[in-house]
Amino acid sequence: MKFNMKKAAALLLAGSMVAGYAVPAAAEAGEKVVTAAMDQAWDTMMPLNTTSNYTRFICDQIYDRLTQTNADGSIEGRLAESWTVNDASDAVTFKLHEDAVWSDGEPVTAEDVVFSYQMYSDPSVEAKSRYHLEYIAGVDDSGAELSEDSIEVTADSDYEVTFKLKEAMYPDTFLQDIDTVFIIPKHVFEGKTAEEINAPDLWANPVGSGPFIYDSEINGERMEFTKNENYYLGTPNIDRLIIRVVPSANVLSGLMNGELDLIGFGSVLTDDWETAKSQDNLVTESVPTTSYTTLIFNTQKEYLTQEVRQALNMAINRDVLVNGLLMGEGTPIMTPIAPVSPYYNDKVQVQYDPEKAKEMLAEAGFPAGQTLKFFISSGSSITERCAALIVQDFANVGVNVEIEQMDFATLMSRMLDGEHDLGIIGSGGTLDPSESREMIYPESSCNFCQLQDTELSDLIDKGNAELTFEARKPYFDEYQEKVVEKAAMGYLYTKNLLTAYNKSMKNLNVADFNCLNWSSWEWDKE
Repeated sequence: MKFNMKKAAALLLAGSMVAGYAVPAAAEAGEKVVTAAMDQAWDTMMPLNTTSNYTRFICDQIYDRLTQTNADGSIEGRLAESWTVNDASDAVTFKLHEDAVWSDGEPVTAEDVVFSYQMYSDPSVEAKSRYHLEYIAGVDDSGAELSEDSIEVTADSDYEVTFKLKEAMYPDTFLQDIDTVFIIPKHVFEGKTAEEINAPDLWANPVGSGPFIYDSEINGERMEFTKNENYYLGTPNIDRLIIRVVPSANVLSGLMNGELDLIGFGSVLTDDWETAKSQDNLVTESVPTTSYTTLIFNTQKEYLTQEVRQALNMAINRDVLVNGLLMGEGTPIMTPIAPVSPYYNDKVQVQYDPEKAKEMLAEAGFPAGQTLKFFISSGSSITERCAALIVQDFANVGVNVEIEQMDFATLMSRMLDGEHDLGIIGSGGTLDPSESREMIYPESSCNFCQLQDTELSDLIDKGNAELTFEARKPYFDEYQEKVVEKAAMGYLYTKNLLTAYNKSMKNLNVADFNCLNWSSWEWDKE
């Protein structure tokens, strides 16, 4: 490929304006400073009150979790040095690193873990991530405690903690489900009222046990951290980490001119990918992932019946989305279980038949004058283009759609309130096939499709009750078939992670980033 000088010049010019900042100067001579980009801002500093992976990238520098997941589906310890599962497969005991300390010098103990899970499960505390507790005994299916401190998480000693599960289950499902539950310091929050915990003040200068210590921020634009000299997994190799919010259109220019070192969460635009690959100062990687994009249908709208949803699902030309938006760097899908997963059901074929969709819409009595409200998040050009293509596909079968853009937090809030007809949401997915339960269970804080029955989640639960892959797979095969039949969501495509980083960066495993595993204490810079 020939280098596009005109495009490169334009990108470099744009790069000088990335977020309005020049290259940050090191605080001291010889200090290693790494600047990571993400294309959307964090929505809170309260780690339990988010479903945003952009916020989790921020929180992962400050706080710890018991485990984290690798791109190959394996699970490794973080705060947990090791764990054991009992013979009945209904309890997991974690042994904690005994040298872990909070950034104020206090030791991290099993009591902090117990307290954190009690806080997450307390219904008076705002905790959008509460659903990650759903498998633990003593909480309801939304993760809320059944009575005060009823969640069955127990400190066996200063550095051992046991989780009692509701029933016997495949342990990896539980371990992956809690790998974004961050551990909070009991000594900071104990005795505080729910009102105090829900307010931003206690979270503004966080005390954490993670690899970096919060230093400063420009809200919505930039956050800076210094290395945690006492991090129990090893003092980070870099001295200062800067996370900047950079519009996706400006990410490559920032990487090219050295203002950015890597993409922490996000991707190079597909339109920029060939240019990125031609840069001498960058390493580029295209990694197949479990990450997917899905069209949300509001199942509670009377005119969006199952038959109508099936027809609209059939009207979408997914090949055009993958080839036009992703330049082929992805795969069309009909379910949330990606082709890279061993649970993928290859009998579920991608459907595209606009003529049949028209017939089904007529048979279902879809109102001729109905205009559907389509909510999308602002700031992502690929989302905007994806929505525009879907609008055209729906117009081709006689359905009018009106797009409304808003920031991501507003998008989630309004869709949870059921104001939408359609919406677009992305997920990192996992190799565990039960990941999508949180988006289809009626009481979940991520139930954007407003599904009110448990037909789909019941199949997931039956699969999770089995303890071997061979016993689990038939349930998840059936689940994928039912997903297409139910059409609560129109799954669109998985997309490869298109990432780039400066050649001076070392010890990055960018494939793990998509699993929310950054291991930033291992990063280095020449």
